[in-house]
Amino acid sequence: MIKTKEITIIEKDYLTDLNKIKETIRTNQAKAMVVVNSAMIMTYYEIGTIINQRKVWGSKYIENLANDLKEYGKSFSFRNLKYMSQFAKEFSEYEIRHHLGAQIPWRTIIDIMAKSNSHAEMLWYINETHKNKWSRSQVELQFKAKAYERYLTNPDASIQDSELSINSELNEIVKDTYVLDFIGVNDVTSEKNYKIVYYLTFKDLY
Repeated sequence: MIKTKEITIIEKDYLTDLNKIKETIRTNQAKAMVVVNSAMIMTYYEIGTIINQRKVWGSKYIENLANDLKEYGKSFSFRNLKYMSQFAKEFSEYEIRHHLGAQIPWRTIIDIMAKSNSHAEMLWYINETHKNKWSRSQVELQFKAKAYERYLTNPDASIQDSELSINSELNEIVKDTYVLDFIGVNDVTSEKNYKIVYYLTFKDLY
């Protein structure tokens, strides 16, 4: 009887440890993906800056770049290189680093640039997206609800969103094919490939 009780206690402690370890893994996976995303965003910004220095060369220059960068993945398409150019034109490096632009998904940044009517509006949506952990679809809803205009009318009003989740920003980054392409992984829908992403992020830290 005593032995059975001891086994039950051991199993309970084991499950407690297992849950702690799983949570540790999930937490650090989240950190890893944010690191990858930030590196990618700053890479895109630097590429956009280089492109803008040659803007007088016209679109043929970007077409040539897209063709010659194919070996680095689909992320360096003509269309995305144009986005990089716009991105570098719209923001200073200081704004990207200190207004959290490097910490949200690239697709979300593209949407914000396309839908905003001013530079100030872009920065506001970037900051609010990170602060509130908005998914891409939630950003779309905020634009439709004219959240920025409402903020200008009443800056002290809180933004309500019942779907906010601490994991939504990470989920968007994980689903962002630009991030996967950036590190050379085409699919992380399986647990195996998710571990590959985690490994590729941390392998140079040890």
